[in-house]
Amino acid sequence: MKELLIQYSKTLSRIKILRQNVMRLEDRIAKMNERGYYTTDVVTCGRKRKKPLGTVTIAGFPHKEYKEIKSILEKRRENLLREEQNLLELVTQVEEYISQINNLEMRSILTLYYIEDLNWVQVASRMNALDKKNEYTADSCRRKHERFLEKN
Repeated sequence: MKELLIQYSKTLSRIKILRQNVMRLEDRIAKMNERGYYTTDVVTCGRKRKKPLGTVTIAGFPHKEYKEIKSILEKRRENLLREEQNLLELVTQVEEYISQINNLEMRSILTLYYIEDLNWVQVASRMNALDKKNEYTADSCRRKHERFLEKN
């Protein structure tokens, strides 16, 4: 089951990265639409010996670039959707595994760390709020977690 928890954590991290990539592309497209994004280029009209006859500035909306970004965005969204479906299956498996643990304290620690994706300091803080009798630190929660996974 340790492998399941590790796979879940890695999948969660991967989804965060994919979401950031999708958001970056969405922002880029929104800026292109919002500001009436134009690209410009300066072109010479011709030459008389070594001297140019004149220059012209060409401006326009980069349809090819816009379409490429849109297609990349759609592919990334599809990839993100597949990864999220995989994550939902893993969440179910992890929740089932955690619910089978007899130790209530360990269930709480695992739920906070894996399902709610809190770091050890946040886990300790939430555990202190849940259990007024014991004093939890980030290291104590981490060590309990490690000992539990070594035993099981």
